[in-house]
Amino acid sequence: MKMIKSAVMGTLMVPAFVLAAGTASAQENTATTTTTVEATYLTTAPTGTFYADALTGNNVQSTVEDDENIGTINDLIIDEDGQIQAVIIGVGGFLGMGEKDVAIEWDSLELTHNQDNDNYEIRVNASQEALEEADEFDRDANTNN
Repeated sequence: MKMIKSAVMGTLMVPAFVLAAGTASAQENTATTTTTVEATYLTTAPTGTFYADALTGNNVQSTVEDDENIGTINDLIIDEDGQIQAVIIGVGGFLGMGEKDVAIEWDSLELTHNQDNDNYEIRVNASQEALEEADEFDRDANTNN
């Protein structure tokens, strides 16, 4: 009698396992479904935007040291939504030798468009000494890049 109950229970359990496995498989398949969006093409830059190279290579001026040049923008940190989160500024050194990178949050900068030469002037409320004493930005610490 016990053997019959075990056989019946085993027979009833197999479809349950198969159903559960099928459900898990179906859930995995729906999780990997992606939708593609057709590319949108531009012929000009939208109003109120600027190119990344309008920033990179530009000097950063100190608002506490009478607009003295205190570094150069070497790179931008951009999040997954395409928003600039920080700029990497090279400070110290001479002609790129001995320079270190310091990251400053985007919101800490003052960006002014110079109409005369169509460049951007970038200012930060910090001295060159403060930037030189700041911790160096470690590019290798972020494993996402």
